[in-house]
Amino acid sequence: MILNIAVQSREIANKSARKNLRKSGQIPAVVYSEGQPGIHISVPANEFSKLYKKSIGEVAVFNLNLNGTEIHTIVKARQIHPVSRDFIHVDFLELHKDKELNLSVPFKFIGTPASLKEGGVMEITVRELKVSCLPRHIPEDIPIHIENIKIGDAIYIKDLELENIRIHDAGNIPIVSVHGTRGAKVETTAEAGETAAE
Repeated sequence: MILNIAVQSREIANKSARKNLRKSGQIPAVVYSEGQPGIHISVPANEFSKLYKKSIGEVAVFNLNLNGTEIHTIVKARQIHPVSRDFIHVDFLELHKDKELNLSVPFKFIGTPASLKEGGVMEITVRELKVSCLPRHIPEDIPIHIENIKIGDAIYIKDLELENIRIHDAGNIPIVSVHGTRGAKVETTAEAGETAAE
């Protein structure tokens, strides 16, 4: 997901100045680029909040328009007020087209296991994957089809097939699995369609 937002440069400010900036509807932020000093900017609070909520559950690239220059970034970190839940500071990381970056990409689970109707219980172990890739290969999410998981089965990280992406998590980690509940009865082929005796 690519999101565009206009930002403004700002001077390095003390706590009081940053507080006044927030009162004016702006979020103090910094754009970091490896080997370079951070660029201090301000981001319109309402617009950023709407875009950020729109991107929840996906990896979003924020194109920052700074005085007519586009800076391609992802959100590196953000600080949120514990009571108001408003953004009080954001760190962006600049993307370079020929330089890999490390990031976590969320899984998107598609479908519902038919085995849940047989008494199975689904367990999601991890919800995101640590990877490295070039900016042009950043996926918004990683789809995981779970419709056909049977009781006792699992999908592991080693089962993933991702092009142009290096995975850092261990392959033996289960992503999602289905377990049987105590006393659950799983029909065999011969029993399917028959009514159990009472």
